[in-house]
Amino acid sequence: MKQENWKFIQQKSDEILIDGLFELKNNPLKGFDEIQSNNSGNYLISNNKIDYYIGEGKELKKRLKQQFNSKTSTFYKTYLKLNLINPVNIYDFKVQAVDSNIGRKEMEEFGIVNLKTRLNKFQLEKRSHFQIKKNGLWKEVQNNFEEFLLLAEREILKNTFKSWFDCDVKIISGLYIVRNKQDELIYIGESSNIYDRYKTHSGRTYFSALRRHIGTEILKYKLIEIRGKKRYFNEKEDLEITKYLKQCKAIFFPIYFGRYEIEEFMIKKHRPLLYRKDNKFE
Repeated sequence: MKQENWKFIQQKSDEILIDGLFELKNNPLKGFDEIQSNNSGNYLISNNKIDYYIGEGKELKKRLKQQFNSKTSTFYKTYLKLNLINPVNIYDFKVQAVDSNIGRKEMEEFGIVNLKTRLNKFQLEKRSHFQIKKNGLWKEVQNNFEEFLLLAEREILKNTFKSWFDCDVKIISGLYIVRNKQDELIYIGESSNIYDRYKTHSGRTYFSALRRHIGTEILKYKLIEIRGKKRYFNEKEDLEITKYLKQCKAIFFPIYFGRYEIEEFMIKKHRPLLYRKDNKFE
């Protein structure tokens, strides 16, 4: 791959993922406790040549320890719901894993469709079907991920911020950045469908982390608990949050490969007022 640049990666995202899935499938089958990588990556859980579950984790070793604990396992709880006559013991499942410096969420989505994993429930229509084969792109991208993050940041920040309710948002995966009327960066987020996320943030608070943070951390409102969920504000407070958003500006930027890592990179670098997830400032 010559003259790597961010646009090339986005245009060739499917080819990169084809190669990444090839790397994953051709790694040896192991017991979960044999995976000692503390790097971010992807894993595939299978038994008797049947692919059951593909996932991603910021720390592979830690994530697999959770997956092979029957109390915290996502895949095994779903497996037991199949009501099989003789279910396989959790420790009889094997794992293949690959380090993923960038693109681990897209690899998960891609694998759900192209490996037809039996236990993954989400994002079934978010990727196309391809023949899995080697082309060498995956390792090239992984080896140069830091350069690609900088290129992505540059491409995103070339765009003009628009008033929140004037944004023309497409049905596509991507990242979004929000500034307040003082031009302070307050929020960075990602989604497999930024249009849906835009609609969620523009409506009522229940499903919107952005609105909850604006309400609690900027406007100093207290969340109301309803039916055991502490995610609500009263109607007047919700209207004030919408008014606050009207004064904000945002960029909604499509990303086909690497949105998790770009979000994390930009949060750590730009330190938005309302940070999220586990991206703590150092």
